[in-house]
Amino acid sequence: MTGRRFVLMHITTSSGHHRASCAIGQTLKRLDPLAQIVNVDAFQYTSRFVRWAISRSYLSIIRHQPDVWEYLYDNPAVHRRIQHLRVLLHRYQAGKLQRLLETVRPEAIACTQAYPCGMVADFKKHHNLSVPLVGVLTDYAPHLYWFHDTVDAYVVPSEQVKQRFVTRGVDPSRIKVLGIPIDRKFLEANDREATARALGLDPTHPIILIMGGGSGFGQIRDIMLSVDILPYPCQFVVVAGTNRSLLAWLQGQRFRHRVVSLGYTNDIPKLMDIATLLISKPGGLTTSEALAKHLPLVIVNPIPGQEAYNARFLLSHGAAVQAGSPETVRQTVRDLLDNPDRLAGLRRRNVELAHPNAAADIAGLLFELADGHAE
Repeated sequence: MTGRRFVLMHITTSSGHHRASCAIGQTLKRLDPLAQIVNVDAFQYTSRFVRWAISRSYLSIIRHQPDVWEYLYDNPAVHRRIQHLRVLLHRYQAGKLQRLLETVRPEAIACTQAYPCGMVADFKKHHNLSVPLVGVLTDYAPHLYWFHDTVDAYVVPSEQVKQRFVTRGVDPSRIKVLGIPIDRKFLEANDREATARALGLDPTHPIILIMGGGSGFGQIRDIMLSVDILPYPCQFVVVAGTNRSLLAWLQGQRFRHRVVSLGYTNDIPKLMDIATLLISKPGGLTTSEALAKHLPLVIVNPIPGQEAYNARFLLSHGAAVQAGSPETVRQTVRDLLDNPDRLAGLRRRNVELAHPNAAADIAGLLFELADGHAE
């Protein structure tokens, strides 16, 4: 007997989109061990040059001209102008996509990023594909590239995002408020004292976790120099991700406080369990993971566009605080450590906003759509 077949699509393996896709895949497999799951990086369906150009241009703009990205992001005029380019790219990818679909014969498709969602949506439109397609948002606001008539269901993280879809003319029945899918490890409790001791940290003193996403993005050096002046027996865990130069700097620096510097690690759930608070840019997955762990967040360096929306969502619900610059992080952290009631209030708001079972709920939706398609 064979299980139900699913195709999951994301872009780039070091992204939150990929983590979300993996969380869905692992949950599908856990709930149905016979399920057949193919997890695909949609960038593999375009040319190497296009893949390189998109990745390099995005990173360059974010690092050096964030105001340009803010202009480009979710801009209706820009969206209209690149429609022709999107049509050409989707036409180029159609042959590869068709071979994938003919090989796997999926009973449902889920995309955790807008690019593959649009690619499959256009394929459905022009090739009469009837397989259910689900768009899974991994940020707290939709942009224009998500909206397609041939998407059967959208999974969104909040009622506010649902209303934005409704405003765009999407039938409310197609919009499911299930949250952002995260790895099951973030739902498990870890031994805080054992983890802290293993890292050479004192669990009775504040432990501050600093991250910049999988790529160690942002002004982490300036942040670390700022908070190192704090007049408390603080301890810091800094995750540099794949940023080797940042990791080398951290390991070569002499700090006033105890600092544990790490490269790319799969132990983020354990690190969040020992942390008193998190200093990070507000990526959608990082935000959802912190909410699930009830970990107060100090927002720094939000990328214009999606992360700026994430920051506004959290701040409007009292679930985070924001430091305006690396230099002001120190005072923001000091204010929180001086006010345990405020920290506790942030944790309570985290509990209210979290969707810890999002991956299981999304898996249930995919099973339902797949079973309906098979009938």
